[in-house]
Amino acid sequence: MVCLSFIGILIHLTKFKLTAVERSMLLFVALNVIYFLFSFTWQKPESTNFGNVLCSMLPIPLFFVITANGAITRRSLTIFLILSCIAGYFYFYHEESILFEVALSGESGDFTINNSTIFLVIIPLLFFVRNKWITIGVSVIIIFFIIYGAKRGNIISAMLPFYLLVRMNMKSKQSFLSEVLLIIVVTAISYFAYYTMMNSDYLVSRIAKTLEGDTSNRDILYATAFSTWLNAENLHNIIFGFGTDGTTNLIGIRAHNDWLEILVDFGILGIFAYLLFHVSIIRTILKNKHNPLLYYTLLAVFFIWFSKSLYSMGFTNNIFSFLSMEIGIVLGLEYRDKQGLSILSD
Repeated sequence: MVCLSFIGILIHLTKFKLTAVERSMLLFVALNVIYFLFSFTWQKPESTNFGNVLCSMLPIPLFFVITANGAITRRSLTIFLILSCIAGYFYFYHEESILFEVALSGESGDFTINNSTIFLVIIPLLFFVRNKWITIGVSVIIIFFIIYGAKRGNIISAMLPFYLLVRMNMKSKQSFLSEVLLIIVVTAISYFAYYTMMNSDYLVSRIAKTLEGDTSNRDILYATAFSTWLNAENLHNIIFGFGTDGTTNLIGIRAHNDWLEILVDFGILGIFAYLLFHVSIIRTILKNKHNPLLYYTLLAVFFIWFSKSLYSMGFTNNIFSFLSMEIGIVLGLEYRDKQGLSILSD
């Protein structure tokens, strides 16, 4: 994926002008590259997430080029969505089997399946599906696995994208009967989600703990990460951070929050670069309010990325390559729209 992304960037630079989102992304990636080269030379860490950073962010220009050239259709995206669900199924149950083995050994009683994230990041692909029955069927599968995975953050992150999906479909031109059917289906899916959640004792207990203020020790972790940066011995670390994987080296674990991880690793400079990336996406969203498909899809992608960045690992998780792919597709469709070309063929 990284090699293909670099090829995509080279083609992009020769045929198209970089968008604001791509420029801000490349700035952030360049910062990671520079820090990695220096940090790896000085610190010589045993492992690094640098490869994940490249994989999670570089696909944007690649899929811009593919989409701008008209190579992506609704049919191809629908097929990819279905194949992703199938792959996600095996990916999900592979982790579940590992967790059961660990639980039987008595080492842990945690049944939170992190691999349910793959079902979260493919939600924006639903916006491109023309067939309503495929949309409904895949939505039910996604909802089931996200809830069954019992990862509270993923459940919260999925709420707004599904609301936007329903809203976009309600705004599209369709008969009164279709609208009534859609309302019935949405109600049925909502009941299914509620039923699935209420029948998961583990998830119910986790929700109860959340309401009681249990954050899986994230409050302690966040305070430790922030104090590590704030109490740095010199101004250099405040501005430039402690280097790639500095959070892991200093506190022994990832911060489970992109912003705090960047603050420790790259300092204020890194926060500025990552913030610039998010601002450029917001500006692109606002510029496409006239086009429901682009507007709602990119808004869904942004919400998933931003919300995940607050409670988990985002830019260091290679599963985010799906979100980068979706951003690239939307940017490519925006380019075609500006050129007066057909946005997305069937």
